[in-house]
Amino acid sequence: MKSFVNCIIILISVSCLAQESVTETVFVAENYKGWNWENVHVAKNKYISLAVVPDAAGRILEYNLGETPSLWINPKLLGKQFPATDEVKQNEWRNFGGYRLVPLPYENCSVDKDGNRGKRWPPPAIIGDAPYKVVTGKNELGFKTIEVTSDVQALPVPKFFGNKGFVYPTEIEEELQYARTLYITTTSSLVYIDHTLKNVGEKPVKRGIMISSQHVSETTEGEQDGENYRVYIPFDKNIKLPNGEQYEITTNPDARWRYINRNRFKLDKKNPEHTEKYYNHGTNWNGEVAPGIFEIEYDYNLMAGFHMIASDSWLCYVNKKNNTAFAKIMEPYDSKLEYDHGLNNAIFCSGLETGYIETEVKTPLYNLAPSKSFTYREIKGAAKIENAPVLNVNLAGITTQKLTFDKALNTISGTYGVFHEGFATAYVMDNDTVLEKIQLQAVNPLAVFRLHMEGENLSKASSIQLVIVDTNKTAHVLDQLELK
Repeated sequence: MKSFVNCIIILISVSCLAQESVTETVFVAENYKGWNWENVHVAKNKYISLAVVPDAAGRILEYNLGETPSLWINPKLLGKQFPATDEVKQNEWRNFGGYRLVPLPYENCSVDKDGNRGKRWPPPAIIGDAPYKVVTGKNELGFKTIEVTSDVQALPVPKFFGNKGFVYPTEIEEELQYARTLYITTTSSLVYIDHTLKNVGEKPVKRGIMISSQHVSETTEGEQDGENYRVYIPFDKNIKLPNGEQYEITTNPDARWRYINRNRFKLDKKNPEHTEKYYNHGTNWNGEVAPGIFEIEYDYNLMAGFHMIASDSWLCYVNKKNNTAFAKIMEPYDSKLEYDHGLNNAIFCSGLETGYIETEVKTPLYNLAPSKSFTYREIKGAAKIENAPVLNVNLAGITTQKLTFDKALNTISGTYGVFHEGFATAYVMDNDTVLEKIQLQAVNPLAVFRLHMEGENLSKASSIQLVIVDTNKTAHVLDQLELK
């Protein structure tokens, strides 16, 4: 049968791709990268590296693609370990950086001055900042795992009130324990993570968790080039927040002005340059930069969050200095489930320490009887991309230019980052029937995939699927173009 598509790049047969033998992907390192912690658990392949630190609350403090980091690490706390106590004051937050955890709802985890339920910053420390148990294991797929477990988090936690000292709850009403299992494969940038929250107390609870990545937000310390560090959120104009709005920003002009004046530099409301630049709710909320895609960039002179329901199951952080993208693939949003404040995610610009931008995944709230738990699956992926904005993310990779057929030039094009080592293949489809498979080129997470091919004799085709066939010959659909 005559080929439906003549590719203008050299075709390479999948059979030419050498099958990589399984190699060790998990090991334990002492003083990893000079951090001064023992027993750092590392997962690594030729594309990515992760580091889990038991003494830093079991946090993931490294997720790199090649030499590009996605996670901010607090340089002041390298090598530190803190006792497992919730007797911490507001200025004693042990914020190691990296990948952290907060139980939801946050507002009822502490006590007020009278011992009733309230909120506290810092959040509960046993589950968020205290040492974790970390071990290596192996899952049913045969991959080595890194498994973390917290101590038991009792709620509500005490809170410090000036001269009154710590106010303690009259009784422990909840006991929670968190566990996380992750693994990687040898030829992909994907990280598979299962989060489990268990009710180990004697009373039923309603809880979820927020799992938050604190991302790098400047190229070198003090450079404050936050415009190069951006986050993309997919949204649907028919999916609104509980207040009926598309999104909300958790600050206002007065609050931002006060924050800068107290923490950055003195401002003068009689100075029109100051009021124009800083009397606002932030100028980094860039809006809809592509249909259904909202963009946020980091602003060092801001401490505020952005709330919008992610209509598709992903968020994506991008380092525009070298066009490296780190995506989170979440469980799909389900309007039938209950979410804290109605949100399945949030983005937060922090001005603390050297500054960082957070991508926060929020699970639904679950009613847990004693001894019951829930598990939430999250997948991370990283890839080099040609440009931004990010238009879509799936388990195959990242789309920055969707498949397009230019009838005048008779060409099909698209631009992507991929999560797998393998080969890109075009499937020419007639509804569910594959008419032809066209092998295109070798791909991997460290190389941008630019597709440009000529199309002819497509009269019988209803669509073209762009597929990544990995080293195990598993097919992952990256994009699809409908022709009819």
